[in-house]
Amino acid sequence: MLILDRRPRQAGQALVLMVLAMVAVVSGMALIIDGGNAWAQQRITQSGNDAASEAGTIVLARYNAGQTTPALGWDAEVLSAINASATSNGITVAVDQATGHNAAYYTDICGTLLRPDGTKATSNTDAAFVGGGTLPTNNHTDPDCPSGAVGPVAWVQVSATRVFDTYVSRIMGITTFTSTTNAIAVTGLLQDCSAAQGCIVLPVTAPVTVVTCDGSGEAEITATEWPKNVRVVVPLCKNNPGNVGWLDWTPKGGGARELENSILHPDNPPISLPSWQYVTATGNVNSKMIEDALNTYMDKDVMFPMFDLTCADDPDVSQVKVAPDYGCADIGGHGSNQWYRFPKFSVFHLEQAYVNGNNRAACDTGNGATSCLIGYFVDFVTTGTVGPGVGGGSTSGGVTGVQLIR
Repeated sequence: MLILDRRPRQAGQALVLMVLAMVAVVSGMALIIDGGNAWAQQRITQSGNDAASEAGTIVLARYNAGQTTPALGWDAEVLSAINASATSNGITVAVDQATGHNAAYYTDICGTLLRPDGTKATSNTDAAFVGGGTLPTNNHTDPDCPSGAVGPVAWVQVSATRVFDTYVSRIMGITTFTSTTNAIAVTGLLQDCSAAQGCIVLPVTAPVTVVTCDGSGEAEITATEWPKNVRVVVPLCKNNPGNVGWLDWTPKGGGARELENSILHPDNPPISLPSWQYVTATGNVNSKMIEDALNTYMDKDVMFPMFDLTCADDPDVSQVKVAPDYGCADIGGHGSNQWYRFPKFSVFHLEQAYVNGNNRAACDTGNGATSCLIGYFVDFVTTGTVGPGVGGGSTSGGVTGVQLIR
């Protein structure tokens, strides 16, 4: 009798099944590990895209406020702000495959794409794009979204990408993934400049140039202006003039509890630029209550005034624009309970505030600081009025705000 041994064939089948099982396991690992990473990278891309869109729209806010035209023009300024923000956040402005140019466009407040002449565009192909040379211009002041009547330029719409490496998927020949996002931010006159509407004005002031702490913890002012879209550490030194100051919107009086309330519920008056404002304290307030209040705005854009001069006595506010003393008969002082001159506001993306305890690991950049504000300056406002109130029909009497739409 002939007996056939089938075990080799069965062994071969087992090997095939084992290989298929391993492929399934690797694929599952790729889905979990690279899928999770892709989700995280998508959020990083979206956050960076949001910041880029807001950076461009802040330039539009300056344009609408009637500021002096930049040397290279407003469109170039918008493009520069978007690119600088995108670079600092590790993303790239996408290229529109249909047109071959930047996938960043101007729209009106309704989100309607605009042609360079300010009329309604039919699609991306005839829309005004950022970097095209000019802003869309028209004399329309009353846009109507339901009817499609366009208004002036108000939005910046940006598409961005981020290429990132894979981990497990490279075993199967997939070495990179690309995340793509869209973001739109809008600028316009606010009828009520509240924190809920994106107008977060904190009762904090910092010098117009970079400040450091010396070996004894005293503030030292430098001649270097704060950079834009670069992560910085703003140290809180001792309470000498020139340090970060905490504002009292209703001088003279108040305390930590009033300061906390002004942070959580912005209640500043309209502040014209330039102006004198009263500072109750400077340096590190060393308060968990204040730290917690500030950190409710983590990863958000906030505004605060910046100063270039301090005055120990009550200044003549009518002379705030008259150099060299700007109405101050006693320049300098001891930092607390005195007047500070504000020539501009900053738009600051707050990463985190450290104003309680010893935070040397986060705040010490070689100057001994133990408390600080960390983030980056998005832009600066140098003219007009910032703060709450009733928006009028023109930028001279209204408050201009920027808000992320999507």
